[in-house]
Formats: sequence, structure tokens, C-alpha cells
Amino acid sequence: MTGLSFITLLAYDYRYAFKSLRSYYDIADEILLGVDVGRLTWMRRPFEFNRNEVDEFIASIDTAGKIRLVEDNYHVYDDPMRNDVHERSALSLLTRPENWVVQIDADEILLNAAEFRQWLLQTDPVAFDVYAQWITVFKIIGDHALVIDPPGEPAPVATRLRGQYMYSRQTPQRGFMSPLKILHYSWGRSREELLQKLDNWGHSGDFDAHRFLEFWDSLDLQNYTRVRDFHPLHGAMWRALKLVPVGRRSTAEFL
Repeated sequence: MTGLSFITLLAYDYRYAFKSLRSYYDIADEILLGVDVGRLTWMRRPFEFNRNEVDEFIASIDTAGKIRLVEDNYHVYDDPMRNDVHERSALSLLTRPENWVVQIDADEILLNAAEFRQWLLQTDPVAFDVYAQWITVFKIIGDHALVIDPPGEPAPVATRLRGQYMYSRQTPQRGFMSPLKILHYSWGRSREELLQKLDNWGHSGDFDAHRFLEFWDSLDLQNYTRVRDFHPLHGAMWRALKLVPVGRRSTAEFL
């Protein structure tokens, strides 16, 4: 019987995964958490990882025994994107063969998880990569967030293939849009956390991240309305920013 096998990768921002896991735990049939055995990033830089903290979190949430922590060498290559693909592919080969493989990153929160599971199992678009819509938090300023507007950026999340990732979560298959909406804290972090991510993620080297960080630094509540077409790789994919109050951190406020 087809189910959902989730994969989430843990590294320097592993604490972000705690909210992510809570957002999809109920719809998962199994969950694999990958972490580099040498505690090295895809750029082969060391990161801090509190195994006891992670174990305590798993014990608090995993009432159905769904979660496995998988440690292996995920820094095999000199290129960070090749390491990204390697880790995702290696973990996908460990999932139940009949299941969908759903890759949700640590900084992603599913906003309509139950609807997504029902849709995926009923529609069963087996010959496609299944995509979700990112609602991307670009910067948090006090009790407000600057969010990409409109939130039209698609992100691949699910496939029935295993070991065939080509670029991050993409496989050779064509894309098929699902109703899933994901709140994505890609850039919505402290400056220190963001700098660590930019120096270590799979896209390191794809663009001048430190120059783009200067642009990120410059944004405030007075000038954000002047920003247009600013995605660092695809320009018009990010048309503008909108201001969202997040004092209560209610995910509904981002929609």
C-alpha cells in the first residue's frame, strides 16, 4: 500500500527542523533524518550538532515510531550541489519501495499537510515530480516579516523515483503542481544564521551571495516597497515584497 516517506536533512540549522517535523509528522508513514557523520557541511565545513537535543526532540514527538536518524558521509564531493544530490539520493534509497518520497527541508513548514496527503494518494501522479508553492520569508524585522509577493515560486517536493535526483530535489521527470503550500524560512533568519547558510548550502558559488547579503542588510520598513524583480538567480521570479505581522507567529498570517 502506497504511503509517504519523508526525508529532512539536518545540519547547522537543525533546530529549524523541529517545527518542520511537527508540521508533517501526522501525515508521514516514515521519516528519515539525514546528518553527516563527520558533522561537515556540503562545503566541508564543520557545524555544531547537539545529538542529545535531537534525540530528546524525537522522543517527545515520535509516538508512533516513525523517525530514523541516518548518519553517513554526505560530503563526498568537492562541489556542494553534488553533495546535496548525493545525500538526497542516498536517503531516498532507504525508503519503503512502494511509497512517495517527500523531501521537506528543515526550514520549511507545511501549511496544509492533511490536504496534501489526500491529494497525493488520490491523484497519484506517478510519472511526475510533484511541486509545492513556496511562501518565502525574506527578512524578519521585529514583529514583522517581509515576504515574497506574489508567492508563485514552485518547489519540487515529491517523487516515486529513488536515487535519481539531478539538482537538489529535481529528478528527470516533468513537474506537476500540487495544492501544497510551504512556509519557507529560506532568508528569514538572523544575519549570523543566514551567513552560515549562504556559505554552506548547495547553491554556494551559484551567485555572489555576500553581495546579495549586502542588499538584504539594506532592506528596512521604509524602503522595502521599492524592491522589484530581485531573485538572485531568476530576477522576476521574486516580483516584490509585502509586510506581514508575525508577532504571534501564526502561519495563517502568511497566506
